[in-house]
Amino acid sequence: MMNQPSPAMLKKASYFYPIAAKLEKSLKHLKVYLYQAKWDINLVEHISYSLFVASINTFYFIVAMLTLWFFTKNYVFLKLLLASVFVFLLMFYSALYKPKVIALRRARMMEEELPYALRHLLIQIKSGVPLYQGFVSISKGYGEISREFKEIIKKINSGYSEIKALEESVLRSASQKYRKAFWQILNSMKTGTDITTPLENTVNEIIKDQILSIKNYGQQLNPLTLMYMMMAVIMPSLGITFLVIISSFVGFNIPSLLFIGMAFFLIIFQWSFLNMIKTKRPNVKI
Repeated sequence: MMNQPSPAMLKKASYFYPIAAKLEKSLKHLKVYLYQAKWDINLVEHISYSLFVASINTFYFIVAMLTLWFFTKNYVFLKLLLASVFVFLLMFYSALYKPKVIALRRARMMEEELPYALRHLLIQIKSGVPLYQGFVSISKGYGEISREFKEIIKKINSGYSEIKALEESVLRSASQKYRKAFWQILNSMKTGTDITTPLENTVNEIIKDQILSIKNYGQQLNPLTLMYMMMAVIMPSLGITFLVIISSFVGFNIPSLLFIGMAFFLIIFQWSFLNMIKTKRPNVKI
């Protein structure tokens, strides 16, 4: 249960249950993300928790703006209070879709280890090792895949069949590659056919996809690097130089707020750019 809200937090958020119950119908699609993120809470609890988090953060924002206004007497901070509605909506949206972020992060971690775990499993099966023992062998040393198979083994030991335990794992994963690979294994298990051939084909296909994704990533970096140079280096430096020259001829003072805004823009742009690069990076273990 990754980053699941604590019972104490859920208890505090219970005041928002009536509002959350009204929003539940329009947010039913979030149930899938809660399931994939392995959060053992219902949708109403999650919506009420999101409302609680958004309210707390908005309150802190309002207090911060009022404090800054009190000490500086700058009415800009009072005007910024109008942004409290935007802050609330942003915090509510972030908290609401946190399970999706967790599920996708977990999927990326699984896909990094997937070809190596599948190859290990393939070697075990070709050596004549039973499938259950093959599952045990990949429950160590393969990160998120190993954690997933520890849960599968625990369910099998508690009385689940191998097929049922594997089906639940596949349905609960947000990784399409993981689901595709183990659906093929499940189909072979259900029909009683040999699983080595589909498993070997799956491993080869995943490796080919990874090689292709690395090539595509390299091609995408060139225009992204050019965009970064334009937006973060060339335009700010030339813009400031141009303003300084114009102000010296015309005779007006450049407001300091302009430089603060430019610095703020550069920070946000570079943070967004780094996140975009990280998101586009292929799920390949280095």
